[in-house]
Amino acid sequence: MRFFARILWIVAFLVATYSWMVAFEHGFGWAGFRDGFKGEWRNLAAFVTGKPVGPQPVTPAMPAAPAAK
Repeated sequence: MRFFARILWIVAFLVATYSWMVAFEHGFGWAGFRDGFKGEWRNLAAFVTGKPVGPQPVTPAMPAAPAAK
């Protein structure tokens, strides 16, 4: 039982560290964090599998303001 608790704490530490890294790099707002989490997860998966990652389209966090008449 102690082994599973230790594994759980290690996984929790890794997830928390990854989340803080993404938050500081991409912003604490939900849209920036969400998009950053997806992008960094894609990069991490490509690094682990050895597949190259091409540039990903950037989606704006806020919609464009309407043009003034």
